[in-house]
Amino acid sequence: MKVYKSLYSRYKDQPNSEIFSYFLFNSSLGENWETPFERLAKMAKPEKWNFSSPQFKKDGINYPILWNYLNYTFLRCQEQNLITYSKDNKRSCFNTGLQTINEKDIYATFYRNPDSENKGQTDWTLFCFADSYSDKLKDFQPLPGIATYISDASDLVFDTKLEIEVNYEHIFDNNQERLPEVLKGNRVLAISSIKGSVELLKAKILRNYKIAIPHWYEGKIQLLLPLNITSDSVADLALVAYKDKERNIYKIKTVLSMDMAYIDARLITRPDSEWLNP
Repeated sequence: MKVYKSLYSRYKDQPNSEIFSYFLFNSSLGENWETPFERLAKMAKPEKWNFSSPQFKKDGINYPILWNYLNYTFLRCQEQNLITYSKDNKRSCFNTGLQTINEKDIYATFYRNPDSENKGQTDWTLFCFADSYSDKLKDFQPLPGIATYISDASDLVFDTKLEIEVNYEHIFDNNQERLPEVLKGNRVLAISSIKGSVELLKAKILRNYKIAIPHWYEGKIQLLLPLNITSDSVADLALVAYKDKERNIYKIKTVLSMDMAYIDARLITRPDSEWLNP
């Protein structure tokens, strides 16, 4: 079966052969490329799909968290064979993992573009988003399940008995542009500041285990941890901790900006955190 690289077009001039679906909108009615995501946001339980901080917001983009979430949910469904097709193979759907306020699952449905290969189109076009009671899903029985990420529940909780191994040089050399302005270009100060924050982490986690937030990256669960450098109360960045089960330690070699961290964490669940709130 064909494997797609994205649900919808992710960048200009991306080949249609890599894209699963075209997301149709009617510009004559004032719609734009975000209109399908707006419809989904209105169907689902209320949630923050844009960033709060002005530094992460972009003009004309209102649902960046949602369109990232939906794309990577699709890719996981594709990986787990959770995309369902009608008997005539002209329609398809997958479970978005979102629910209505009445807790009905929401599905994305598509229709096949005829002769798409010869016409240079995507193979599919978005038809609509529908809840589990909708007649529009009658061709898909049983309905597809939600994408899953967790095989070992212990991966979700930071084990404070384990040591933390941090590659400080790698963080500075490869992620300098993500660091606070005061640390950019100052290797000694940056590494010293990060070390100081890491030394306080275990004590913080012992007092509040929710500080460690799971996220999904390259086929495995990792934990996001707050990196407080310029403020005791507001995290500057998120450390990414990977559990090396062979050595029984946590390895940290990269940091994420707060918007990147939230997008990655939202794939598993909506983060309920006092620090990851970009």
